Amino acid sequence: NQQQIQLIRDMCARDCTDNEFLLLMQLSRTYGLDPFAKQIWAVKYPNAPAAIFCGRDGFIAIAHRNGNFDGMESGTRLDENGELIGWCKVYRKDMSHPFVVEVPFAEYIQRNKQGEVTKFWREKPKTMITKVAESHALRRAFGISGLYAPEEIDTGDRPEPRYVSEVPPATPTTCEVCGIPVPEDIREKIKPHTDRVLCIEHFGEWWNAQRGVQA
Repeated sequence: NQQQIQLIRDMCARDCTDNEFLLLMQLSRTYGLDPFAKQIWAVKYPNAPAAIFCGRDGFIAIAHRNGNFDGMESGTRLDENGELIGWCKVYRKDMSHPFVVEVPFAEYIQRNKQGEVTKFWREKPKTMITKVAESHALRRAFGISGLYAPEEIDTGDRPEPRYVSEVPPATPTTCEVCGIPVPEDIREKIKPHTDRVLCIEHFGEWWNAQRGVQA
């Protein structure tokens, strides 16, 4: 409903454009991910498109629903130079060999604007690089595209979405009947005919009703 959609936008897609929010909703629908469970969210960067993120648990949820997921193994090791490496093996029931991924810690370690290693990467390096390896392997094993884990990309110390205590009022960017986001170009086309914010379907119903009244 409209309140839930607005809550998702405020909690998981703050500052995103209408099209970026629509992309988030479409990926949520495509992969069956729940924004309220923080399985998927968007982060808006200055002067750049929003990045759509999926938590490691979201990738695992996709794998379980596939029906061919046969478990995975993951962990860390040191290479011959003493560098930390994260690794993961994902097994599928319909394939004879696992998907194997190894990722070096040095390539993914995240730093803040001052060049300091961020809190989790400093305090839990093995956990963080293992998450990267697991996300890589699960994406490859189940053909997941358009989604990345926040551990894979420098998020600029942006926090994960937080729940809000109250549902904010609906904004004039969602259909007042069904609550789905209405892109700006559609709103502009409707403006000359009505001040109401309606999606294409409900604008069509309104338009036909007006013609019927006039007839």
